[in-house]
Amino acid sequence: MVSFAPWAVAVAVALGCSRVEEPAVDRPPPPLPSSPVPSARAPEPALLAPTQLLSLASSPYQATLFADDEAIELLTGNAAYRFVPGGEPVSRALDLGFAATVTRQNYVYWSEGAIWSATRRAPKANTPKKLAALAEQPQHFVADLASDDFAWLVHAADDRYAIDKLENKRVKRLYGSPGSIDALTLIGDTLYFVERPSAEGWRIGRVKLAGGDATFTASKSGRWPSALSRYKEDVLYYDGARRNVALLSFDLQRERTLQTDFICSPFVAAANVYCGAMQGIFELTDNEKPRQLVAVSRSVIANLAINGERLAFITDIGAPGQDQLALNVVSLAKPTGGAPD
Repeated sequence: MVSFAPWAVAVAVALGCSRVEEPAVDRPPPPLPSSPVPSARAPEPALLAPTQLLSLASSPYQATLFADDEAIELLTGNAAYRFVPGGEPVSRALDLGFAATVTRQNYVYWSEGAIWSATRRAPKANTPKKLAALAEQPQHFVADLASDDFAWLVHAADDRYAIDKLENKRVKRLYGSPGSIDALTLIGDTLYFVERPSAEGWRIGRVKLAGGDATFTASKSGRWPSALSRYKEDVLYYDGARRNVALLSFDLQRERTLQTDFICSPFVAAANVYCGAMQGIFELTDNEKPRQLVAVSRSVIANLAINGERLAFITDIGAPGQDQLALNVVSLAKPTGGAPD
């Protein structure tokens, strides 16, 4: 079922002595200790009040969320939901599965042994276009919403992973991994990925969409990142083993830490970085401590996307054993107050 929605001083003096008492002399009482004047603090910014756009009986962890300056797109296994500011939401039945992505113009997905595309902007449902035959379903497709290019991650029969793309309606292999690939994203004309070439550690690699040799960072130990994203002129990732939000230059040569000892998963980035956590959503900026933007009660944030001045996020609102998601949005330009369920 889908529904669109519509915080005394006490002073004691003891006189006792074995000597002859001197005549009492009136003396002024000792001054009371002065209380420190509390320093003035800047008021905490008000939290943002989310608006629920959609409630849906579907897994929040298998749904994907995308946003550009035009629309917010929510994809589930069997439908696409499109939200344009000031317009009516549009839902569309499509066999998207769990690997679909969004490009500048299209939804791209695998179904029935082939790669398909369907336009995002059609006022009415149009016939999807078959792009190429592909026997095995990809792990997932990736795209940069600024273009119509895309690539995908495959899990081969020998338990190895590879990155492929379409070129002249044929599948072209861009990189074959000796181990596993755990995250993949497309930024401009370059694919970035998290690879575990062996059991000893993980590294981040890059390969051009046009092809060529892959290059890598040095290997790290511990838990590997599960996602990569663009933040300004860097690749953003969360190093969960070290609880650091890290930034890596596009050429993989320089790395710095944006925030230490802070949980940031899931995340999305635009002018700033936005992190999901148990308490809600936090904003990270350079040289500033995290600032909470949204409080979330009784639910888990499963995904985030940002569209201009609108931040969208999926929450898990299902009872135990029940799949139920909610799609919420906040305006980053209007602080109010409140928390969604």
